[in-house]
Amino acid sequence: MQNVNQLLMQKFESKLSILKGLKGINFFIFCAFAMGCTHLLYPAIRHPFVDSTKLRPTPLQKVIPVENFMGGGAFDAKPLFAGSDGELHSWFFPSQTSKRRGLVLHFHGNGQNLTTHFIFFMWVIYSGYDYMIFDYRGYGASSDDSATPVKTVQDGMTMLKYVKDNNPGVPIIVVGQSLGSNVLVRALQELNTQKALQKYLPDMVVLDSSFLSYQQAGSSVLSQSWFLYPLKPFAYLTLNDTWSAIKKIDQTPSIPALYFHGVKDQIIREELGNTSFEKWPGPKAFVEVPGGHISAFTDPESVKTSRLQFLSCFESVINKSKNFATCKESKN
Repeated sequence: MQNVNQLLMQKFESKLSILKGLKGINFFIFCAFAMGCTHLLYPAIRHPFVDSTKLRPTPLQKVIPVENFMGGGAFDAKPLFAGSDGELHSWFFPSQTSKRRGLVLHFHGNGQNLTTHFIFFMWVIYSGYDYMIFDYRGYGASSDDSATPVKTVQDGMTMLKYVKDNNPGVPIIVVGQSLGSNVLVRALQELNTQKALQKYLPDMVVLDSSFLSYQQAGSSVLSQSWFLYPLKPFAYLTLNDTWSAIKKIDQTPSIPALYFHGVKDQIIREELGNTSFEKWPGPKAFVEVPGGHISAFTDPESVKTSRLQFLSCFESVINKSKNFATCKESKN
């Protein structure tokens, strides 16, 4: 059955490479001519690209009710979000080794749904880690008609709480790719703002092709082509940064963070990843990979080394190493 997985991964890696090349340019050309278009950040697709029953191991289907979270003080507590309706669909792959080492939670990027993005990190189950990926509301089999910046942050907080509540004492690592990196960091900031919610913070984060601002990300895409370059100012007029991580950068928790970014990224410039890295307050390491957007864990030039660095850095956190910045140098 391993061959089935390999064939599926080859098929959808090919499809993803085509989609990644098109989605950014097409989206932002349209966005430049429409005010208030932040919702267009989420070109979600409902139908599945993979039949989960053909995967081995077959993922467990989990549906998690969206949580509301209380903010304010003890005497003036109020909901952080306007509503808490909805459900998040997720896939859970249990570790395939005799010793369970931890759990990896995945915040995916803005395209398609979890039935394509799972290929990036399903491999961790063969290294002793459970793996869980979810869809934001508006994506895949999750509820609601569409995603929004505020919904994605609430969804992210819900999942962070869920994995902590259901895996006591288990080391948790959370991955955010592209748009998912911004959603993840803002969700962490919201949890860190409230003392009662800090217990839901993970042990480590991995940020792949990351950025802190939707406006800066839009500008990045438009700057990649000479005929789109004049439209760069429209990114700041049409995209709303209210729920971007940049708005609460001082509330970022000081947990270990491992960054990956491609030098050939033509969607999110490496400069944006560097800015995110520089502003991270906790232990951190930055890995520059030779490929393009979210290529660290798919590009043949980097995938093996990236996986080793991923595992090595998480082991350093589990073992409470004081030299996190050097964990990426391990090749064992």
